[in-house]
Amino acid sequence: MELLPLHITALAPLAFPPRKPGTQFRASLPYVPGTAMYGALGMHMGAQGTFESQLFRDIRCHNAYPAYADDPWVRPLPMTAIQPKGAADDTPPVDALVSRACWERQQPAALIYAPTDDDGRPWEAAGATFYTLKNGKIEQRSVTQRTLTRVAINRRRGTAEDQRLYSLLALNEVTEQQPTRFCGSLVCPTGKAIEMQAALEALTHLGARQTTGLGAVQVTLSAGVHTFEPVAEIQRRVQAMTTRFQQQAALYEKLGGAPWPITAETIFTVNLLSDAILLAQGWVPTHELSADMLAEATGIKAHLIRAFTTTSIVGGWNVSWQRPKASDVAVTMGSLFVFQADGPLNHDQYRALTQLQLDGIGERRAEGYGQIRICDEFHLMEMEQNR
Repeated sequence: MELLPLHITALAPLAFPPRKPGTQFRASLPYVPGTAMYGALGMHMGAQGTFESQLFRDIRCHNAYPAYADDPWVRPLPMTAIQPKGAADDTPPVDALVSRACWERQQPAALIYAPTDDDGRPWEAAGATFYTLKNGKIEQRSVTQRTLTRVAINRRRGTAEDQRLYSLLALNEVTEQQPTRFCGSLVCPTGKAIEMQAALEALTHLGARQTTGLGAVQVTLSAGVHTFEPVAEIQRRVQAMTTRFQQQAALYEKLGGAPWPITAETIFTVNLLSDAILLAQGWVPTHELSADMLAEATGIKAHLIRAFTTTSIVGGWNVSWQRPKASDVAVTMGSLFVFQADGPLNHDQYRALTQLQLDGIGERRAEGYGQIRICDEFHLMEMEQNR
C-alpha cells in the first residue's frame, strides 16, 4: 500500500451536510469527509472510463481536517482532552486519560478527582476540535461557518421562483485572512499512486450545493515518497503509554489507593481519528471495540479496561443514484479504547497493531470511516508542557 498526503484549498464556501435532503439551517461538518472525496473520485474516474471496482474497494479516503499551510498533520482531539472552564480559545488542552483511568480503578482516599487550574477554575471537556503539534506544543485548528441565502430556481422556466428563499450553513473559504485549507491523506494499492494522484489533482469541486456556486477546491499532493509508520514507532508509543500508567498507578497507591501492579502487562489505546461503524459478530451494531474484536483483527489477547465513546447516526447521499445511503450507528471520532495485555507484546503483535492502524476498523473504511491511531501522542504529553 502507498500513502498519498494531500492538502485541499477552498476556493469557494464548502458545505458537507451530515444528511440530505433537507439541509436548510443544518450545520456543515467542520471538515472534508472521506466519503465526499470517495464519491468525487468515483464520478471523475467513471467519466474518464478508468473506474476499477476492485481499486475502490482497496483505497482508503481519509478525512481532511482544518490545517495551516505548514501543518504536517491534523487529528481530532481525544475525548479525554480537558480545558479550564471559560478559558480563552487559545488555551491548550491537556489529557486526563491516565490520571482518570487510574483514579477510577484505585480510588485513592487522599485524592478527590476534581482537577482545577492555577486560578481554581474547574476543568471541562475540550469539545470536538482538531489539533497538531508545533515545537512540542499543542495548537488547535478549526474552521468557521456562515449562513448563505439563495433563491430557488423554477426548473421549468429557468428563472427565480417567487417567495422561495432558502438558507444553508457553509464553511468559510477564508480563515485568518488565508484560504481555508484541509489536511488529509489517501491510501492506495502499490503501483496505483500515479493514477490516483492524477485523479485527485483533477478534482475541482467537493461537497454539496455545487450548482449554486459552492464546493470549488484545489487538491495538491505533497512531493516525495511517503511511508507508513514503522513498527518501532508503534512500539515506542505503546511502551511510553505503559510507563505513564505505571508511574500514575504507583503514585495513587502511595496516596492510599488500591494496588494496581503493572509490571509485565502492556497498556495501549486505540484512538478513533474518524467515525467508525462497528458491528459485533458481523452484524450487531455496537459502540465498543471489544477484546474479541481486537483479538480477531490482531491476534492480541487483551482486556478492555476503559472506553471513552459517544455515538451518532451517519448516512450520506449517493449522487449517481440520487438516493440516500443507508444510515448507520457510528462511534464518534475522538473516542478511544484502553486495552491491557497480560504480558509484553512481541514483534509480531506490534506488527499486527501497525497493520491495524493502516487498515482501520469497522465498515465502510474506503469512505474514511474507522481510521485509527495506536497511542496518540496527545496522551503522552505531560500537563506541565501544555500550560
